[in-house]
Amino acid sequence: MTAYAERAFELDRWEEGRTRRDRLSSRLERAIRKGRADIAAELEAELATPEFPASVAYVWSAWRRIRRRKAPGFNGHNPIEWPDIDAFIRRTGTALDPFDIDLIEALDDLFLAKMAEQAGEHDREAALKDGLKSIEKR
Repeated sequence: MTAYAERAFELDRWEEGRTRRDRLSSRLERAIRKGRADIAAELEAELATPEFPASVAYVWSAWRRIRRRKAPGFNGHNPIEWPDIDAFIRRTGTALDPFDIDLIEALDDLFLAKMAEQAGEHDREAALKDGLKSIEKR
């Protein structure tokens, strides 16, 4: 599950107003239309994800539902906390055992790490742009 999630988070990160998955899919469609099998194969490889483990799909669904309702903080996404999981279990009647909760926490930790990595890249790009603008003004 974590291998699938890590790749999904990578593909779902935003780049210039769209997800990476959307950008790669658009490029793939264009390569297929133009008959560029070599480029299409590279893009298909970039879009590939590990097989989704159907046996724990309910955990993925629970994590996504809880994550969707978690408000961001001043410094980005807040972690899913025990009260969030507890409220989800009580209000939905979903039965989650300790392994499921561990998996939800692991998914969320992975998600937060990927989002922090993305924010760091964005900050570096913004700093570079700001630096170039200040050089141009001189």
